[in-house]
Amino acid sequence: MTMQKAVALAHLRVAYEPDDDDDEVVTIPAPSPSLPQLLPVPSAWWETPAVTSRPLSPVPEEARTARQFVRELLTCWGLEHLTDDAELIIAELVVNAIRHGLRTAPQGLTPGAYAPSALRLCLLRRVGEVMLAVTDPSDEAPIPQAPGWTGENGRGLQIVGALSYVWGWSPIEGHGKAVWAVLRYA
Repeated sequence: MTMQKAVALAHLRVAYEPDDDDDEVVTIPAPSPSLPQLLPVPSAWWETPAVTSRPLSPVPEEARTARQFVRELLTCWGLEHLTDDAELIIAELVVNAIRHGLRTAPQGLTPGAYAPSALRLCLLRRVGEVMLAVTDPSDEAPIPQAPGWTGENGRGLQIVGALSYVWGWSPIEGHGKAVWAVLRYA
């Protein structure tokens, strides 16, 4: 297991089950350099009190509101130095959730039928790291695109990967997925 995987697993295990023993072994498949890591976590984890979250509207302009929320929360936490990277990451995750996560949601859901919590911005602060996540109703894994030389789209997940310590996605049983990125700080 790589250090990145071990840190991510410890991060999520402690946040979700702080009183449990560490005897349980969780295996994560080896990441592909072009794909995000799949990190299975209990679906209820995204609703724990340790996670600060807010609903998002299904419009691209919501990325601006999400960036402002992240900036204000990181400032409250005394982590202003992370705001530039965090804002870029969260903007990409929000736009991807709206463009792809809503479009590829399970059949039978129409844009007006999404639950208020279909899109959520989630942040978790732990010692030395902050996890930024956006949930959406799609079960499909995020797949980084290979943009053409002159293409204007397809670089979002590459930006997320370049700015974060580790990034990936987690299925949320019956509710889609969370795409997340971890920023580290000293």
